[in-house]
Amino acid sequence: MNLDDLALQIQLMRQRVALLQRQSEQQKAQEDIELVTDVFNEFYLALEKMQIANEDLQQQNEELSSAQQSLIAQGQRYQELFEEVPDAYLVTDPKGVIQEANSAANTLLNTSKNFLLNKPLANFVLEKELIAFHLKLNHLRDRAAIPNWKMQEWEVNLRPRDKTSIISVAVKVAAIRNQQGNLVGLRWLLRDISESKRTQAKLEWAEEAMRQALAKEREFSELKSRLLTTTSHEFRNPLATIHSSAELLEHYRHLWSDERQQIHLRRIQTSVMHITELLNDVSVLNQDETGKLEFNPTPLNLLEFCRDLLEELKQSDRSQHAIVFSSECQCTPANLDAKLLRQILSNLLSNCLKYSPIGSTVKFSVTTANDRAIFQTQDSGVGIPASDIEHIFEPFYRASNTDNIPGMGLGMSIVKQAVDLHSGEIIVESAIGTGTTFTVILPFSTNLYV
Repeated sequence: MNLDDLALQIQLMRQRVALLQRQSEQQKAQEDIELVTDVFNEFYLALEKMQIANEDLQQQNEELSSAQQSLIAQGQRYQELFEEVPDAYLVTDPKGVIQEANSAANTLLNTSKNFLLNKPLANFVLEKELIAFHLKLNHLRDRAAIPNWKMQEWEVNLRPRDKTSIISVAVKVAAIRNQQGNLVGLRWLLRDISESKRTQAKLEWAEEAMRQALAKEREFSELKSRLLTTTSHEFRNPLATIHSSAELLEHYRHLWSDERQQIHLRRIQTSVMHITELLNDVSVLNQDETGKLEFNPTPLNLLEFCRDLLEELKQSDRSQHAIVFSSECQCTPANLDAKLLRQILSNLLSNCLKYSPIGSTVKFSVTTANDRAIFQTQDSGVGIPASDIEHIFEPFYRASNTDNIPGMGLGMSIVKQAVDLHSGEIIVESAIGTGTTFTVILPFSTNLYV
């Protein structure tokens, strides 16, 4: 029985007493005695009911008090757990406005609880991620009608208050519903994963570095294998020529004329020069692979440099080709690496002579302007197939139409390396059966080693 029921019983008792009083005024004495007796009986019954109601009320009060104590204890326990969570824990309304925050949240966002309350969590999201954050928040609200809506997880970058540093945070969001199942709030668990992401990035960098190192090692191993195979093959012919000419001179020189002896001597000299060129190419390639190929620019007189180089090439070519040289050089010395420039020009010009028909003309020009040198070689040789042009600067690569012409496929690779060290550019124009034109553009260096 509650208080409303007890009040109703008292009201009914009062009405009954009033009725009895009115009846007592109208009936005889005997009836009055009986009436009084009935009144007392009913009054007694009413008292009994009131006693029972009082006991019920006391019991209900005790139960209510116990429930209140339990709620207080649960609230304290909830608050303790709320504060003891090691990660930042927030409670917001469905729009993301903070209503509760634990100490870890204050630490994570570098602010006090008073500052956090009634502030949108979006205030701490990086500006460039705000749109994505609001889209996710809207998505959470749109899913509010789904009863089995589960926890959502994602990552976001936050900027704590009064700090320039950015932290990466793993977010877990769960719904808070009322008894009718309507969404009334959101629970947020935020965990700082900045350090773990940095560690992960370092591990990924280390793994990538290891993969690159292994790939480089495999590439270097393959390069050495190809180098051994190619050099042994390329050295065989000039060595055989040297051996055969030396034997012939040893046994028959007393029977031969001076002219015939000179032919074999020139064969030996040509073969030795060829071997020397091969060894130079291998040496340059090895220096580049081991990181020892250096760039040391010095002031050069390009006109004298090119003429000296052409004289050497003409002697080795023995006038089998006509070399036409032209120049438009300013008086200012060119700041280039002489050793690397020799590799560039000697390889290009040697290829012009090697792949051009005997008796044909090779053109070579040099121009300086705007603090850069422009070298161009042009031949009328076999040309380079279009499908091969993009590969000609790879080590050991040879065009598909040069199988019958000796070579290791290192020259153009060395040219490209030397051009790159100058921060220059090389352009190839070629047509099958018509010839090839190489244009090399080298900027003058400002870092001189004198």
